[in-house]
Amino acid sequence: MLLGLLRSFSHNLKLRHKLIYAYTLMIIVPIVVVGELSYSQSESFMIKEAVRSLESELVQITDDINYKLDLCRKESELLLFDRQFNKILNTDYTDNINKLHEAYIDVIMPKFENLRTLQTDIDIKVYTANKSLIFGNKNILSIEEIKDDPLYESIFTENRRIAWLPVSSLARSTYHNYNFYRVRDIDTTENSKLSNNVVYDKVLTLSRTIYNNANILQAVIDVYLPVSTIENVLYNINLPDDGAWAYYDSEGNIITALDSANPDEMHTADILNSSNEYGTIYSEKNILVYRKTSSNDGTVIISYPKSYISSRVEVIRNISRWTAAISIVIVILISYLLANLITRRLDRLMAKISRISDTGKADEALTIPGTDEIAQIDKMFNIMMSRVNYLTEQQLKSEISKRVMEMEILQAQINPHFLYNSLSSIKWALNKPKSKLVDNVIDSLVRFYRLSLNKGRELISIKEELEIVREYINIQKFTYDTAFELIWDVDEDVYEYYCIKLILQPFIENAILHGINPSKKDSYLKIGAYLESSRIDFIIEDNGKGFDTAILNSEEKTDDRAAYKGFGIQNAIRRLKLTYREQCSVSIQSTPGVGTKVIIDIPALTFQETSQLLKQMT
Repeated sequence: MLLGLLRSFSHNLKLRHKLIYAYTLMIIVPIVVVGELSYSQSESFMIKEAVRSLESELVQITDDINYKLDLCRKESELLLFDRQFNKILNTDYTDNINKLHEAYIDVIMPKFENLRTLQTDIDIKVYTANKSLIFGNKNILSIEEIKDDPLYESIFTENRRIAWLPVSSLARSTYHNYNFYRVRDIDTTENSKLSNNVVYDKVLTLSRTIYNNANILQAVIDVYLPVSTIENVLYNINLPDDGAWAYYDSEGNIITALDSANPDEMHTADILNSSNEYGTIYSEKNILVYRKTSSNDGTVIISYPKSYISSRVEVIRNISRWTAAISIVIVILISYLLANLITRRLDRLMAKISRISDTGKADEALTIPGTDEIAQIDKMFNIMMSRVNYLTEQQLKSEISKRVMEMEILQAQINPHFLYNSLSSIKWALNKPKSKLVDNVIDSLVRFYRLSLNKGRELISIKEELEIVREYINIQKFTYDTAFELIWDVDEDVYEYYCIKLILQPFIENAILHGINPSKKDSYLKIGAYLESSRIDFIIEDNGKGFDTAILNSEEKTDDRAAYKGFGIQNAIRRLKLTYREQCSVSIQSTPGVGTKVIIDIPALTFQETSQLLKQMT
């Protein structure tokens, strides 16, 4: 059914529209298909590119973090493996203050100054069990300060040699652009130089232990790295507003993270429990890229929202759709112009055919130039129309000749019969003493033939046609010795118009011979002619015996039917139809015992108009 509807739609569609639709579809379909494929491929491609970029960034980020963590380790090793420094840690300076002073001046202070030049934002402290070494220095502190701190539990109970402690918040003061941290709150009255700008920082601590030859804990070296240093590295990650990152230590504790980081959405537990050094996880909402930092077994996790990629792809999709829409408009415009260019000459050919169909005349001047198929069709059509015109002209001439012959035959058939009857009546009248009446009849007969012959012309004025009628009635009254009253009701305005001759005579003859009742004393024959709305109505009316008009449409053979379906009346009607065609009408009204009325309606035409009508016929 659908195929049938499409076929019907296609058959009823103009060629121009078919071409427009065809061209448009040929362009639109590839544009739409390619656009949608590009959209789907773009999303996949952008996800892959985002992952590739994140992985590359993460490698750089973890390398930078490892570098900073390794610096902390290396700085701690500079103290750990320094023999001179270890000797000082194992020396008792209780009774030798001068040696202690020399140790600080010659070794300890220069050593720490050199270490700070490597990383200015870190702080290094040594917590020693050698109480004689405590001299109020900010870098050498008593091990008692950290012994009971829960953060150092693994150092003292598990005898670990090196450990990265969980992030802690330490008091920081600044002196000569160097950071100094204290595990315990700073007493501002203790050292006024350290009392300026005291704040608390999140600090990542690397702790290393120093044992003597007797495997007794001598000291703990702490390297304090501000978490902000690591954050400065992580902030370099290029993320959208909904993106997040987080950095976890080996125990799963957060070192630092963006406020937007959600451990559940970032699949933190799964990633930290994974044995893989790096990887990528595609969750419902985010792309998760993670990588471990080898220096502390920590893990950096980056969360990249898929919605950001979708929004960028949507922008591309919208641009593609707008481009497609603009392309479609341009394609439709070009298709319309191209279709017009192709069909314009075809339209000219169709207009030419339509004009010929309406007028019946071929205009040879309106030829279509060119040698393509349309021009060839036009050329063959012109040849065909020339042949058709020739054949039509020949047929028209033949038809006109036939009609002229019919008119002449019909006209010739009227006169002999009437003349025979008239002359017979005159012959019998000559044997009677009525010479004056005979003279009048002969005069009427002469005038009748003079007017009816009309020098061979078919066209006659209505005034002359009515004169023929009057003379004819006089002749018939004499011929058939019939007595009736003649009522003449003629609008003289009709005299100036013209018609073909002898259109009334057969109807009057029929009224006299078959309509008027000779035995009826008040019999009459009424002749009327009226001008109404550019039409002329002739009326022949009698009060004779009348008849039932239904017999005119039946096959019953009666005198009345023979009279009105006979040769004379039918001749008159045929002559009227041949001349006026559909512009004339003949109406017969009759009632038995009352009479008959014939109405002949023709157009009111001047001499020129009637002549033109006859020319069209001839």
